Amino acid sequence: MKTLMAGIMLASTMLLTGCVTFPTQESEKVDVIWDEVDEVKDCQRMGIVFGSEGHFYDYWLHADKNMVWGTLNQMRIKTAALGANTLYLFQPLNFSSSVTMFGNAYLCDKKEEVKPSA
Repeated sequence: MKTLMAGIMLASTMLLTGCVTFPTQESEKVDVIWDEVDEVKDCQRMGIVFGSEGHFYDYWLHADKNMVWGTLNQMRIKTAALGANTLYLFQPLNFSSSVTMFGNAYLCDKKEEVKPSA
């Protein structure tokens, strides 16, 4: 009976765990910047976005880098949904069981980079 209960508890925990968020085609076009305020000085602010991965009950099942990657993907998806193309990150919040980040979504007029010809 104890083995059955342990199995049920383990299965329940596994069902509660979520997987990390993957990028979409739209979100892959969003640039992410940090600590480069000059990059957004001529851009239009579209709103605040946040992302969070991990929970108190399953954070130990996910690598930190995967939770950071998933958090950034959530934020890039939300940025694209606002019609923005640049995500300016704030300093992340300190949590021990999850990754949570906030940032501003901006619409920037991007110039095509000119590559030197060979």
